[in-house]
Amino acid sequence: MKRHPVAAWAAVVFISIFCGLLWLHGNRIVMSNDEGIILDAATRMLHGQAPYRDFFTYMSPGSYWLQEAAFAIFGVSLRAGRVPVIFDFALECALLFWLTARLAGRKAAGAVLFLFFAIQATTPEFLLAQHRMDSAGLSLASIALCLEGRMRAKWGYWASGGLAIAAAAICTPTIALIAAATLIWLIAEPPLRRFLLPYGCGLGAGAAAIVTALAASGILIPFLKQMLWLGRNYTELNVMPYGWIIGGYGTALAGATGTDLIIRPLLVFSVALPAVAPVVALLGWGAAMLADPAKRRWAANKAIPYLLASMVLYVASTYPRADVAHLAFVGALPAVLVAVWLARCAPSWLANSIFGVLAVSAGMFLAQTAAELRHEVAVSTPVGALQVRDSDAPALRALLAAVHPGDALYTHPYRPLLYFLTKAQNPTRYSYLGPGLMTAADEQIALAALENSPPKWLLYLPLSREEFLRVFPHATKLDHRFPAIEAWSRREYDAVNPAVIVGGYRLYERRAGSATPSLAARAF
Repeated sequence: MKRHPVAAWAAVVFISIFCGLLWLHGNRIVMSNDEGIILDAATRMLHGQAPYRDFFTYMSPGSYWLQEAAFAIFGVSLRAGRVPVIFDFALECALLFWLTARLAGRKAAGAVLFLFFAIQATTPEFLLAQHRMDSAGLSLASIALCLEGRMRAKWGYWASGGLAIAAAAICTPTIALIAAATLIWLIAEPPLRRFLLPYGCGLGAGAAAIVTALAASGILIPFLKQMLWLGRNYTELNVMPYGWIIGGYGTALAGATGTDLIIRPLLVFSVALPAVAPVVALLGWGAAMLADPAKRRWAANKAIPYLLASMVLYVASTYPRADVAHLAFVGALPAVLVAVWLARCAPSWLANSIFGVLAVSAGMFLAQTAAELRHEVAVSTPVGALQVRDSDAPALRALLAAVHPGDALYTHPYRPLLYFLTKAQNPTRYSYLGPGLMTAADEQIALAALENSPPKWLLYLPLSREEFLRVFPHATKLDHRFPAIEAWSRREYDAVNPAVIVGGYRLYERRAGSATPSLAARAF
């Protein structure tokens, strides 16, 4: 098959998905806990603050830099905030199509692209500002560049592949594992050893540029200290069994009756595909290569062992949170490997049956998303006119009528997106206080800032122990409360009436002229 037509089709895939999602999804409000972390950080950086030094954040800076660049180019808006993640996803889809078409033909590529897009893109929480999506797109591009370098025997592709994986690693450090797979591949195949130098040069140049940027901004040492803090505090909270979903599969399947007994397991299975696909790819290709020397030779010639090793390391990079949501961010390569195995090694009836079954759930996901889009309305916000579910619009409008740009606001314990949507000012260096993640020292630093500059407004979520453990089932020994801040809140704030509740967070206003509880004080 000629390379140029496949590349042209991949370009069409990228442009179509990027433009379509930017139009349909770019201005949709999704009440996520995590998206606001990057949006708020990039906004602070535009105003001269530096991560780690001037405000708290636990992630590496790559995604913050990308988001800050998007805001600098396109202006501060939600749509601009979605540009990097939509770009990443469109790139993943284009590379998924390109890889599958080269290995199994355009028919298989079109089929897996349809399923991948329909199941992944219709989950609103998936396409939000997210460091793992940045690293997934860049690392998959690195793999594709290395494969092209192998085919064309040109050092420029290898150097670019090394540069791309370095960029991916500064977004998610564990994704650097892919570089290890590539280096082992280069050493294991004698004809490729001459490309060790260009790949290493690209990797080294990228790493040197990152260290230089960190040092020039004065955040190299604060960044390293923050990574040590992360190593001490993140793992115990976030350990998740492989392939888990929040709440568990029993909860997702409970209460099904009638036709729902068929439909719901199908939908849950489709959601779980990011955990299923790596297992199928390993078992399928392992059996095929062991049983058939011809398939083994074909797989070796097409670098299937390298792709399988990269897939395994993609899964490893999600540790300690190897749940379905995090596996989905690295789900493109497993989807490619399963699609190629089905096309090359499995009976046609099996491949067609699997596609037919999954196409049903994919169609249902697309139909559900279309229905949700029809029930969204526009709400004017300080960051532009945004689309929100009609049931959520009154609460959001009430919040924006009370809290104005520049007002002092503190959101507890999470939901930094609300700082971004209101353009209110957070008096602390913390965009959020992660329950079970932050230490007592972090709480005291935040409390000192709140006592020195008490905000006019407070948005508060009474997080229950049950809900905390539903999201973090391994964190049974960790405390999810911040008693000092909660006591301060009870002393200083009264609930706004009629109640204004956005995404579970209720709005409170500081009690005028008193630092002690009033008779009208309301318990949280």
